[in-house]
Amino acid sequence: MSEHHDHEHEHRHEAGDTEDPSGIATWAIGIGGSFLMIATVALASGIFFRAESWEARIKHVDVRYEQRDMVRAAQHAVLSESAHWIKEHDPASGQVVDRLVIPIDQAMNIVAGNTEPN
Repeated sequence: MSEHHDHEHEHRHEAGDTEDPSGIATWAIGIGGSFLMIATVALASGIFFRAESWEARIKHVDVRYEQRDMVRAAQHAVLSESAHWIKEHDPASGQVVDRLVIPIDQAMNIVAGNTEPN
């Protein structure tokens, strides 16, 4: 009689208490949802790190070009200064030597044979 009583208790359900109709579908939805969440996090991380590396590259390139432009401006100023004499010490002979410094535009004209005044 105790077996019969336990068997009745197994089939009796309270209101609102239902069994899962399909355990496989529940597992599939749970696993699929997990993969979807992992893919979303991975995609968002990829987008973030790609944008961060792009920004760092742009900042590095801008700094490099800014430095390059400053060096070019300094070189251009040196090449464009007016002709003048400078004194240099020759380490081999120990003498002081005077040297004429000519702007690059004038020097190119002299080398090319264009000695006409501009």
